Amino acid sequence: MCIRDRYQRRVHGIIMQAEGTGYLGSLSKEQSEALAVFKEESKVENEKTWHYDLSQFDDYDYLRFLRARKFDHAKTFKMFDNYIKWRIESKVDMLLNFRFPELEEVRKVYPHGYHKTDKQGRPIYMELIGSMNIDEVFKRTTKERIVQYYIRQYERQRLYIYPVCCKLAGKKIETGFTIIDLKGGSSSLLSPSVQGFIKIASQICQDYYPETLGVMYIVNVSWIIKAGWWVIKAFLDAKTVSKIHIKGSGFEKEILEFVDPENLPKFLGGTCECQPGGCVGTDPGPWRSYFDKFPQETDSESVPCPPLPEKWKP
Repeated sequence: MCIRDRYQRRVHGIIMQAEGTGYLGSLSKEQSEALAVFKEESKVENEKTWHYDLSQFDDYDYLRFLRARKFDHAKTFKMFDNYIKWRIESKVDMLLNFRFPELEEVRKVYPHGYHKTDKQGRPIYMELIGSMNIDEVFKRTTKERIVQYYIRQYERQRLYIYPVCCKLAGKKIETGFTIIDLKGGSSSLLSPSVQGFIKIASQICQDYYPETLGVMYIVNVSWIIKAGWWVIKAFLDAKTVSKIHIKGSGFEKEILEFVDPENLPKFLGGTCECQPGGCVGTDPGPWRSYFDKFPQETDSESVPCPPLPEKWKP
């Protein structure tokens, strides 16, 4: 009897009726067995075809994929198989050291970056899409390079930001708090070029870094975008919809329920006014000590990244 057949008979079909949350420490018996089977089959497949270093993944990582596919074994394994093949083909492990010397110029026309943590200890990530000039972005870089930059940032988040946040919070942190500000250009989201740009990052996250979105606030949204959201959310699962909040003006009080005022930029209703450099683009937060040790964007790729912080261990 192969591992997959054993899983399908003993677990598939009852997993979603279990009371477990799907998170380590509160797994049902069936979910624990699903995790064990998924890890074992991944190990077998790795010996046969992938030949990849799976030691960098722990139970938290495997469970993210299981939750993303609602513990459906076939769908989970397919997603993880695509993920490993993508890492190999895209040489993701090498992209941690990718240089993006145009970053400073890109951020002038596409303001984005990390900014401290929320009350749960999750990293806050912001994008000022309303201030973005998509034509200028692609005068300063290319689609291929922006994709490599995004992958690098997701890897830095996975390997540096989350572990640092875990240590500070004294608990496992594996999701973030995202704010998308459309002030000044809400209608620009209707542009195919802007939608295509946004899809680049969202597709990478959805396909290869599942279950890392904790909460997302999209603020300063026009009534046209709000109306469109009612159509879009009909195609999303309830869990995803529950994480995304669409707000016009007057959103500040609600965000401050999640974020302390000193950790939220003043233009979003907080009190922070980072100096020097401002709140967007300087990536202030507990991870800064590691970021300061990263090679400069103009350095040779032979200059190594700093040692990884320890992974969270309960």
